[in-house]
Amino acid sequence: MASNPTTLLDLPIDIILLLLPYLDASSFLSLTSTCRDLHSPSLVHDPAYWSHLVRTTFRVPNQPVVQTNGHRWQKLYKRLFTQSRVMTWGDNDKACLGHSFASRADLAAVPPGMRRLRQMRMRHVSWPGAMAGTEGLGVISDLQCGGWSTTLLTSKGALYTVGVMDGLHSNQRRPPFVQPTKAELTALRFPSGFVQPQERYDEATAVQQFSAGRGHVLALSDSGRIWTWQNIEHAGLQVRFIEHDTTGSGGVSGRGVVKKVAAGWNKSAALIEGSGIVVWEPLQREEDDVEAEDTALVLESVAVPKTSWRKTRSGRSTQPGDASLEDTVGEVLNFIVLEAVVLFNTSLGKLFVSQITWSDDDQSISEPLEILLTTSDDIDEAFATDVQGSFHNFAVFTRSGAVLTAHQDRIMDLLQNQNTDREIFKRIPALQHRDVISVAFGDYHFHALHSPGYITSYGTEPQACGALGLGGHGDPEGRLRGIRYQAMGGDGRLVPHAYTEGRRVWFEHEKQQWISFLTSGGASAEEAAERLRMAIGSPDITGQGEVSEWVEQEGRNWEEKFGLQDEDEDGLGAYFALSVTAAGWHSGALVLVNDDLAKKVAKACELPTAAKDVPSNPSGDDTDEAEFSDSSVSSSEPNNVSLLTRALTLSYDYAQWFLGIGPYSHPSNTTAQNLPHPGVDRPPTYGYPQTAARHPPTPVDYGASPREGVDYVWVNDHFPRLRLSDGREMPGGVDFSEWRYGRPEWDLEFQP
Repeated sequence: MASNPTTLLDLPIDIILLLLPYLDASSFLSLTSTCRDLHSPSLVHDPAYWSHLVRTTFRVPNQPVVQTNGHRWQKLYKRLFTQSRVMTWGDNDKACLGHSFASRADLAAVPPGMRRLRQMRMRHVSWPGAMAGTEGLGVISDLQCGGWSTTLLTSKGALYTVGVMDGLHSNQRRPPFVQPTKAELTALRFPSGFVQPQERYDEATAVQQFSAGRGHVLALSDSGRIWTWQNIEHAGLQVRFIEHDTTGSGGVSGRGVVKKVAAGWNKSAALIEGSGIVVWEPLQREEDDVEAEDTALVLESVAVPKTSWRKTRSGRSTQPGDASLEDTVGEVLNFIVLEAVVLFNTSLGKLFVSQITWSDDDQSISEPLEILLTTSDDIDEAFATDVQGSFHNFAVFTRSGAVLTAHQDRIMDLLQNQNTDREIFKRIPALQHRDVISVAFGDYHFHALHSPGYITSYGTEPQACGALGLGGHGDPEGRLRGIRYQAMGGDGRLVPHAYTEGRRVWFEHEKQQWISFLTSGGASAEEAAERLRMAIGSPDITGQGEVSEWVEQEGRNWEEKFGLQDEDEDGLGAYFALSVTAAGWHSGALVLVNDDLAKKVAKACELPTAAKDVPSNPSGDDTDEAEFSDSSVSSSEPNNVSLLTRALTLSYDYAQWFLGIGPYSHPSNTTAQNLPHPGVDRPPTYGYPQTAARHPPTPVDYGASPREGVDYVWVNDHFPRLRLSDGREMPGGVDFSEWRYGRPEWDLEFQP
């Protein structure tokens, strides 16, 4: 009698899971749709399958904190094909943001009195803006900021950079240290004998992972080769070592296989099986080198002690002679290179630090010292799952969901055997158990990426450069988001309230308009004048902290706010941040943009202007209406007349306002809507605010209207009036504003 044939469902689930990585997405979905048993959520959303598919298809970096979130990886796979966009903000001194600005001819057309203001705004970008020139590159998989540059990785494995790689050697007049600034994305080249990845695939040059340091870029190719660049115009160099073997075969495991590269502040590093974490000085190609020279030999490199142990798939150690490392240190999972130390976390949940000593006479790295994360008995609180950081700052992730931040100086005492009671780590309330995936550090500011797809900002914004991405340039928009500026054009620091719930980076243009509307006084600037002073013009931080939190809450979940949550099919929203990066004074993010949903949200923010509010032509002449068309007042034009007028008027108003000289002078919306738009035959007079006031700003200028004949839905909203937590009531004749998500319990004792 013949036995029953074995079916797929008869196999153990472990066997089925091993087969899944060999299926493409369509085959996988077809298989899981064949029967109820295979269509179980645990299998359909298998995290190992979808994370592997996303990372191999698009070269997206692994995210250890969300490795087990299969539903999230599946959504990302569907949207990455068409929706990845690059957003950048902050200081643009070396064109590192890659934005498309007005040409020099356009800038020359701006009146001299306003030219300096325009140049400043081109250099300091406080709202995220799309990087130019990415449309023809295909899917963007990753981006990283260098000290003066931003580098992108495409799904084809090609790298593109904008700015200047080493800003200390930019635009010098004598060779060999000239590095011209690249205002447009430029492909990083390989030596002439190699295939360029933007032309066709070759495993030797297709980049699977890269790292941008302060002044150089390291890359690891599919074949396992290490490449380095220190000048955008020069071809890369392949890195080889005298003291350490690298196979260059791209194997999954085995002695000499490179697992990861990291470009630090002033060092390069790689995790190599059999050697551990290897550190060396960044390499550079000299001006007289011919492009055919493709390899540089590293003569001086140092391996971090006790980092070489790895367990193979068979469970045996790769270093049988030092089996004690399995129980004392463990296998290195991730590492970072700061200015003076190497930090790494291991499979045992431990965090270690080693100090780098590098001079002409001595190149060494100290024995790793374990850093205890907490004195708590909670095992998960003390178990490190990841470490991230750059320059002087770093963050440690724990299995409990905590995120601990620290400065390099805080661990130097430990390394130098100095007894101190100083706390090493800070626990920013807004980062604890808030689904933080990664933390990206610039020189003085940093961002956190949360798994629901939003970014929060912390730290200091040097010289009001916009690095926090919350609006500003020292203007009231930034103050209303919770930034306090030391002086005109000075450093901006977040109010303590911002560290309880965080301040999110907004990508919606409509939110920027809404903030502009609020800082112009809302529906009645005169009625709101005292509250405005309390919120953004008072030495007392209470009003600013609480109003900025109210604004923060109102700016969340606009799809739900405008009743469009059912239009969000995958639950990722119109803008979903996939990654965040920062360095120096600038930042960037890879954002998935659902254009259809974004357009619906933008449309929901608009309503037709009532007939009685349509601007009229009080002069009584027969000027054709085309002269007052949208094109003459569009805020998107680089040298728009009304924007320049607004800049002058606002500067004058706020200068008087902060000094307490007279009331706030912006007209209310009701008044402004009955004023004529400046026509092309009546250019406004530039110079003093008194002359600019002859042509008052229009609703388009201050966020009340997107264009003539249309208002925003908030056109009749008043500036918020709150009952403050200290018992005071903000003055005014309008109703008190309600908290959308409840007033937080602020932890004002926390010192950032």
